[in-house]
Amino acid sequence: MNLTAIIEKSLDKFLPSEKADPEVLHEAMRYSVFPGGKRIRPVVLTEAALACGGKIKDAMAAACAVEFVHTYSLIHDDLPSMDDDDYRRGKPSCHKKFSEGAAILAGDALLTLAFGVIAREYGPGIASAMTEELAQAIGSCGMVGGQALDIAGDKRTGKVNRLKTAKLFEASAVLGALSAQAGKKKTEAMREYGENLGMAFQAVDDKLDGEASFSIADTKIFVKNSKRALTIFGKKANGLKKIVDQLLK
Repeated sequence: MNLTAIIEKSLDKFLPSEKADPEVLHEAMRYSVFPGGKRIRPVVLTEAALACGGKIKDAMAAACAVEFVHTYSLIHDDLPSMDDDDYRRGKPSCHKKFSEGAAILAGDALLTLAFGVIAREYGPGIASAMTEELAQAIGSCGMVGGQALDIAGDKRTGKVNRLKTAKLFEASAVLGALSAQAGKKKTEAMREYGENLGMAFQAVDDKLDGEASFSIADTKIFVKNSKRALTIFGKKANGLKKIVDQLLK
């Protein structure tokens, strides 16, 4: 099973065709989604679903929704009014390839598409729970709030990282559990795993960028806590544990 290949195929299915009007908007959306990075958030979501006894096919719509949200955040991050980055994943940023206006609208469209996919692909109960979880994770008290603190120069690194990065990892793991219709205990275990994984991810990312948001000791604590949260899943969580181990490498 090549999970990444399944994710790529599903992303392509849910995205509008470049030939659909308005073509420039859809081209900008696809340009930013493909080729992507390691797709770690949708992988986390799908592995969380499997650990909870769910199926890949039931998790895939939510996995794509999370990746659309992540891509939207990257498009907006790169804008001159934000981080002002000309390149993303080795190619011109969306606003450099197209225009600032097109990039803003592509991000807006991807964010909207994410919630549309969830609403269309899941029953009312699960879709409602997923929508609430994702909205909380990326709103003013989540990812967007973290972005606001970051551009304001807030020095509370731990809070910025928790909101800006860890919240979406947390939501990814929780949405995986929801797609598998897991109970409260398993869902909350996934929440703990995702939050600690996200904090460890940002700590490692900062270290690679020459920053020191957390010490190595702090990072190891995040890793330890993320793995501890998986205890109740036994061997079904091996895929999630592998993600943590690969992160450290």
